[in-house]
Amino acid sequence: MITAIIVNYNSGALLTACVASLFKSSCKVNVVVSDNHSSDDSLARLQVFYGDDTRLTIIRNTANLGFSAGCNKGLPYAKGEYVLFINPDCVVGTKTVVRMRAIMEAHPEVGMAGCLIRNVDGSEQIGCRRYVPTPWRSFVRVLRLDRLFPRDPRFQTFNLAGTPLPSNPVVIEAISGAFMFVRRKALEKVGNLDEHYFLHCEDLDWCMRFRQAGYTILFVPGVEITHLKGGSRAPPLFVEWHKHKGMTRFYLRFFRHQYPSALMLLVITAVWARIALMAPYLLIKGNRGYHPDMRSAYLQCAELWRMTGSTHASRTVIVSGASSQIGCFLLPLLAQAGFRVIALSRQVVPNFGLDAPGNVSWLQTDIQDTYSLGALPSAHYLIHLAPLNILSPQIEAFSTIGIQRIIAFSSSSRHSKAESPIAAERAFAKRLDAAEQSLARLSEKHGIRWTVFRPTLIYGREMDRNITLIRRLIRAVGVFPLLGDASGLRQPVHAADLASACMSALNNPLTFDKAYDLSGGETLTYRAMVARIFESLNHKPRFVTIPMALFSAGIGALAVIPRYRDFNIAMAQRMNEDLVYEHGDATRDFGYRPNKFTP
Repeated sequence: MITAIIVNYNSGALLTACVASLFKSSCKVNVVVSDNHSSDDSLARLQVFYGDDTRLTIIRNTANLGFSAGCNKGLPYAKGEYVLFINPDCVVGTKTVVRMRAIMEAHPEVGMAGCLIRNVDGSEQIGCRRYVPTPWRSFVRVLRLDRLFPRDPRFQTFNLAGTPLPSNPVVIEAISGAFMFVRRKALEKVGNLDEHYFLHCEDLDWCMRFRQAGYTILFVPGVEITHLKGGSRAPPLFVEWHKHKGMTRFYLRFFRHQYPSALMLLVITAVWARIALMAPYLLIKGNRGYHPDMRSAYLQCAELWRMTGSTHASRTVIVSGASSQIGCFLLPLLAQAGFRVIALSRQVVPNFGLDAPGNVSWLQTDIQDTYSLGALPSAHYLIHLAPLNILSPQIEAFSTIGIQRIIAFSSSSRHSKAESPIAAERAFAKRLDAAEQSLARLSEKHGIRWTVFRPTLIYGREMDRNITLIRRLIRAVGVFPLLGDASGLRQPVHAADLASACMSALNNPLTFDKAYDLSGGETLTYRAMVARIFESLNHKPRFVTIPMALFSAGIGALAVIPRYRDFNIAMAQRMNEDLVYEHGDATRDFGYRPNKFTP
């Protein structure tokens, strides 16, 4: 048996791809994930795919312990004669592990072995085979003396990438910590990784100690893996600081007695001078451009994601825009009905006061990014609560992960703003109409059954820009401005009623390939609606009638604020227009019976 230990820190979807590739190995591999208190959704994603797999063990560390300590935390859970230490942004082939095991069994003198590590573009990755970077070799590399004297062995640098690959496994001084295949007996003799190294150089330290203990280190060119190098998104200065700190410890630990003290002092001073010179640039740079293009990595892993977790697809519902107020009521209903729920949000877990049931998993995903959608588990259902216009371009991507049924939300603004005197509102209504037509056309093309809901004024969790804005204004000033007598009719609909509508329509064939207007269970004038909001706040209704010119000026001033830049006088004029819609079709087809207005 072989155990793979992965130290994870905010590796996102790549952690799942790594585990998926290990589980596809031609021999059994147990995986131990030692998580260094990640703040992203990497563990949530992993559990969505493999939460019930007995081959997986997850250790949740209470802080970022660093790579060495993270690896050591996983060792007590390791089983078998070999332990593979692998980075979460690596992907292995089906025969990688079994071939490495065969090499180790054929060479009992080998304590540790590495393989050919390639970048996403297929090039050899620096560090997968190298000499130990002694102070002299580092000096040669910094001054580029190896380029001036390429044939002189005295000016040989430590990096071997780019040199001809050997045709067979060869003994090497050092391999990369991204992939270390270790014999368990040798590990027990040499000892654990040195936890004084937080990040970088711990692999060099271990290679030195293995060799000092009499074991050889092998580089196996016939076995290849891909290192995506898009894992934990630590700040560049943080990474470089620990790299230089680790190198200092490495030099002092192994070479202080081989070099004159003055030279060692010069080398250590040069190390810290280098990081001092780099610091301003790294601070300005931040994370921009630090990580490679993740799209290539996602494309490479797409098949792994699609082939994983499909056993639950028929009971899996993806909810996009899940942090909306409808999502707040919908997620518990889906969970209670026995669905496995994947809640998508640009946040990790939104703070809207919902204790999500155990079978609701929050994943941080931008659904406008096709590559991110490829990293989702297989699912048959999609309930789209985000803006409708961003759904159609992703229909093909959702189809690829198995979506067969879509319920999406449009808006009654498709009707109410179609004849607006404001060009921007008319354009918005046209976009909604175009989005609905596009959804219908593309869903039919991909064999997906669709339903569109067009709700009226939504309320329920103080997350809307209608009822909630009125409530806030009343709280702030105790009076509400009206244009005219505000006699236009309204039908506010509670988000809970819309969530129930989703549940009723989800598997109901009568709702397939149809659009429904969903209004509230009570019709009342705009003035009466606002009066009820006053009463819900234990305030006596107080209104003031504002002339058109003054109202227009006030809204114009409010529109200067970015949050309210789309406010216009037409919104006030609609106080005196009827915005009511029949929901009889919804009642007939799936029993839609909304409640009265209860702000």
